Amino acid sequence: MACRIVSAYISGARRAHRPHRSPFYPTTILIMGQPTTRLLISLCVWLLAGVSLANGQAREVTGTVTDAGSGFPLPGVNIVVQGTSTGTATDIEGRYRINVPGPDAVLVFSFVGYVPQEIRVGDQTQIDVALAEDVALLEDVVVVGYGTQRKEDVLGSVSSIDADDARVGLVTAPDQMIQGRVAGVTVVQNNGEPGAGFNIRIRGGTSISASNEPLYVIDGVPIDNASISPGGAGVSSAAPRNPLNLINPNDIQSITILKDASATAIYGSRAANGVVLITTKQGQQGRVTVDYDGFVSSSTMTRKIDLLSGEEYINFLEGAIERRELGWIDTDDDGVVDQIRDDNGNGVPDILDQQGSADTDWQDAVTRTGISHSHNLALSGGTQNTQYRASVSYLNQQGIIISSGLERLTGRLNANHEALDGRLRFNLNFQSSYAEDDYLPYQQTGGFEGGLFTNVFAFNPTFPVRQDGDYFEIGEGAQSVRNPVALAEEIEDFGKTTRTLGNLSVELDLIEGLTAQVNVGADRAQSSRRMYFPKSNPVGAIDLGRALQRNRERTSQTFQSYLTYRSTLADAHNLELLGGYEYSVFDTEEFGAEARNFVTDAWSYNNLGGGADEVKPYSFRENSKLASFFGRLNYNFNERYYLTGVLRYDGSSRFGANNKWALFPAVQVGWRLSEEAFLQDVDVLSELRLRVGYGVNGNQEIGNYRSLALLAPNPDARAVIGGIPVTGVAPATYANPDLRWEETTSYNIGIDYGFLNGRFTGTLEYYRKDTRDLLLEVPVPQPAPLPTRLENIGEVKNEGLEFSLDALAVDGTDFSLLLGAVFTTNRNEVVSLGGRERIITGTVSGRGQSGVQSQIIVPGQPLGTFYGPVFAGIVDGVQTFVDLDGDGEIEVTGDDRTFIGNAQPDFTYGFRAQAYWGAFDFSMFLRGEYGRDVFNNTALVYQTKSGVTQNNNFIKAALESDELVNEPAKFSDRWIENGSFLRMDNIQLGYTIPVTQLSEQLRTARVYFSVNNVFVITPYTGYDPEVNTDAGLATLGIDYTNYPRPRTFTLGVNLGF
Repeated sequence: MACRIVSAYISGARRAHRPHRSPFYPTTILIMGQPTTRLLISLCVWLLAGVSLANGQAREVTGTVTDAGSGFPLPGVNIVVQGTSTGTATDIEGRYRINVPGPDAVLVFSFVGYVPQEIRVGDQTQIDVALAEDVALLEDVVVVGYGTQRKEDVLGSVSSIDADDARVGLVTAPDQMIQGRVAGVTVVQNNGEPGAGFNIRIRGGTSISASNEPLYVIDGVPIDNASISPGGAGVSSAAPRNPLNLINPNDIQSITILKDASATAIYGSRAANGVVLITTKQGQQGRVTVDYDGFVSSSTMTRKIDLLSGEEYINFLEGAIERRELGWIDTDDDGVVDQIRDDNGNGVPDILDQQGSADTDWQDAVTRTGISHSHNLALSGGTQNTQYRASVSYLNQQGIIISSGLERLTGRLNANHEALDGRLRFNLNFQSSYAEDDYLPYQQTGGFEGGLFTNVFAFNPTFPVRQDGDYFEIGEGAQSVRNPVALAEEIEDFGKTTRTLGNLSVELDLIEGLTAQVNVGADRAQSSRRMYFPKSNPVGAIDLGRALQRNRERTSQTFQSYLTYRSTLADAHNLELLGGYEYSVFDTEEFGAEARNFVTDAWSYNNLGGGADEVKPYSFRENSKLASFFGRLNYNFNERYYLTGVLRYDGSSRFGANNKWALFPAVQVGWRLSEEAFLQDVDVLSELRLRVGYGVNGNQEIGNYRSLALLAPNPDARAVIGGIPVTGVAPATYANPDLRWEETTSYNIGIDYGFLNGRFTGTLEYYRKDTRDLLLEVPVPQPAPLPTRLENIGEVKNEGLEFSLDALAVDGTDFSLLLGAVFTTNRNEVVSLGGRERIITGTVSGRGQSGVQSQIIVPGQPLGTFYGPVFAGIVDGVQTFVDLDGDGEIEVTGDDRTFIGNAQPDFTYGFRAQAYWGAFDFSMFLRGEYGRDVFNNTALVYQTKSGVTQNNNFIKAALESDELVNEPAKFSDRWIENGSFLRMDNIQLGYTIPVTQLSEQLRTARVYFSVNNVFVITPYTGYDPEVNTDAGLATLGIDYTNYPRPRTFTLGVNLGF
């Protein structure tokens, strides 16, 4: 038998191009042999035809998967034939190739963060797909302590900030992105210096002597936000820099604020002042993308204090001499002033002879246009299993005052990886930063000499900046009044800081619903400060040159381990359980050396051995530990009734032997009324939920070793033994084994609402915070090693209302408008001082103010209460005050003092708007405070004419007063000013350029122009009402010769490749 098939093989690809005529296609067959053989051959033909039929239904499908928004390919997209195990993934160009069994096959396209698509093959051989981002997935998840929750499941008082919306213009630190955007959160920048610190208060201050700053948590790891940089010395001892400056705002994805104890109790003893959760940007599955953000900005002074010009100063002196207020004294004690005369008996208007011929505006002399620029480059991408994002950023910020600025370089790497079919997940977050600070020599609480700004106000306007090529000074050697330009240019004060922080977390799904996670984090900072006061400058002349070097190192390490269980029972009972352990170690060490009396200024601070007079060095090292157990239960029934319970058990080395451990509980309940049947017919209502919470937090930020008896070197205990000086030690702290946490109990009632299918949403909340066991120094019975020790006494409370509203006001095809508003009112009150009647605080600075205080801490009044005499007017050129106790005598530092102001605002508010019209975008942000008072310590000292008796300048407003020239500055309510304000914080206009007009490599391109600190409407007469000078225990609202806040114009570009 012979059988030869001439054309029996027909591929599916060839058949696809032929018309369909029969169940099988004709073949050409040559048959030889017997009838039986013919039958067998016929059977072969039929079998081959069946195979061909089956092959005719199978086919290969190809295509490309892209991002629906940008049009760029997506690598790593999963493509599966529905109901089978057949699958593939897109390559780096988003292309794929897959075999399907027939036209009824359905391809499922899925990708993390995108909405899946199902497409029936039909007769298609090429299927291109554009996947859209899963907006609901991205927006409805909120970061909370040790995890995330759906927004509708969160019961605590939690507010979130989109970092891209808040990062407008020149933003150098995360604090600036919070300012005015969250109800119940007050952010006050200490001053306008580059890198200046912020004071953040979440629902008011809870402590008098311990920290009132919130806890910061970055990518799940709590960090120590204490000052990194060593302190300064002398006139260069301004407030330290903001430790969060070393975090690049461009790397931040979102900021979440936990405000009430029911939300913060999971952090226990570190969360009495609230929690700020910072989440950094992560890599996304897809094609490799490169993003560049850069800007250049110009900053200028917004407001000047009106000082006398040189001509006005001379005119005033001549008038005062003519009025016999200057140049005249009562030489013979007969009650009549006589003109001062020289040895020849000639009249000498002595003060006029001391004047120069210049007309110098010292504010203009020390200010400049500060030019800053920033560059941020980010690379991100990944596959289904591994995603990454790396960034590097450079910032150079020039201050508006000469010789001040900040330069920073940061790098970050975030990576995620999945294994074991997604059951095992790794996450790495790593950042390192390097910053150089050019510190300005000024003191916020300086005396009559002070630093740069003190001398800007005081230095005579008839004197020149330079004379004969050198800086002009009023005399040789040490002087109490100094040329402010020379102070800025000649005094060297530089800081260098390196900070590295990061964490590695591992998650493993043990069984369905049960996940184990381990998180290890570390934060290490090293900072040095180098100062030199040259002998050529009046400040350094007293020491014949003074050089200092100081170094500080701070390290914290954290280990976290916890289990999370999630389950849904009977399709209605949703349960989440969290339980874990955390251990943290904190170390700080510092070393400082100093030398004086140098033969030359050429060595600067680089040769301490060159100083003839060595000052004893100092050093210290401190450490503390914190161990914690925590648990949380989240439960809801049918997403209608909610319950959350939290327990945290903390042990801290900082407290007494009898109170090392404490339990911090919290409970919250919620009722989603909008899901009830009786509201289903209210079409306008899309969300209505009631929340009630209670919780307890602690505050351990009191410093180290405060419960122990410590010995320290004491200069008074020095002795000469065997001809050798020996320094002895003496008690430094009095032991208190019962020292325990400050404890804050919080109550919260909130309503979440939404209207018109979520176009209008917001919250309304009432809260109360009671803090007891305040930590204060109290007298101890004598005899004792020390007169006081730290004890738990006293109580403070805060009570307030918060309101927020977000609205999609217009949602058109070509135009959309989003609006937002926040409002807060808080009432702070000192309830008890543990038997103490009052605490006087708030040091008044400046000429003639030694021993004067401006604030009082007393039960029944808020923190920041101003206390002093009441100004009654000017009589015969002398200030007079009200006799409050009616004893016929005026005691301005005694019983004739009363409450004269309050630095706490009555309410704060903020309003923001974002508009999109075609390729244009616009945003603006307004905020303000009402009812706050500010003590203008600057005006107290420099708005009096008495400075001219020492050849000093003064503020022009003093000319409107009838005070005599020799009337000194006296503190009273006259200098407590209304600090209410409305500030246009920023406006921004952007334009997105169609990328097809520029380059095929561009994904996005946008240019923008923004203005920060556009205007301020305020009755306050100082530089800016938003100031904070640390002038003593729990002080607020004191302004003394602060660095002015600038107005900044920024031009920037965003490019995506």
